[in-house]
Amino acid sequence: MTYFLVVCASVFLPSWCWSFDESPIKVIVIDPGHGGEDTGAIGPSGLEEKDLTLAIAKRLARILKDRLDCRVLLTRSKDVYISLEERTAFANKNRADLFISIHANAARRKGARGVETYFLSFEASDDEARMVAAFENNMVGIDGRVSDGKIDDIKAILWDLVQTEAHHQSASLAESIHTSILRVTGGENRGVKQAPFIVLAGATMPSVLVEVGFITNPIEEKRLSRRSFQKKIAEAISDGVLRFERRLKERAGYVELREGR
Repeated sequence: MTYFLVVCASVFLPSWCWSFDESPIKVIVIDPGHGGEDTGAIGPSGLEEKDLTLAIAKRLARILKDRLDCRVLLTRSKDVYISLEERTAFANKNRADLFISIHANAARRKGARGVETYFLSFEASDDEARMVAAFENNMVGIDGRVSDGKIDDIKAILWDLVQTEAHHQSASLAESIHTSILRVTGGENRGVKQAPFIVLAGATMPSVLVEVGFITNPIEEKRLSRRSFQKKIAEAISDGVLRFERRLKERAGYVELREGR
């Protein structure tokens, strides 16, 4: 697929307009949720969220490198603990164009199931989104730095971020990834939602948090534990990123010229 940059306004596209195949996405940071002594949620059969997220993240990194020819970095490549603030600081330091945090959902009700994709917001979309954010924000308080009061500390940041272009693009990225996961995995659609996730608050680029399924649901835990299903999820997230990239090119003024024209 070839894209061309439109450099002439209000006139017919001339033959000298040049091809421009370069992707606007140069660096992607993938964040496997939890790690180290912070196991995250644990399924009925013992599958730990930290292991699941790392497995999916590694697969996703390999796929994106092949399909986008971009630099892909992981906030952690092994079983270590990293604070929420350090994760987004890593993305900012490396001038990432996208930040994708991968998690698995949990609920007291064993029948809870489905896929949710989040982007940052000052207000949560609903009570369930608020509970998910509270769980993810507080589960990482091993070093004593994360607490309920932390939400108050990021309010000022959130008010500024929700007005930025990166925030608007986060909504588009979340929708693209969410749609792809549903299509590929056939998971139940729990929607694209907004919530005040600390791990997304410091990111200066389009950023999303993906809850790939309920690890506390025995049926979903079994599916999530399979390497073949983990690969499906990674491929789906990659598809969503590629669709988002095409949208960026379209907005920038690139047009696709098909063969024969």
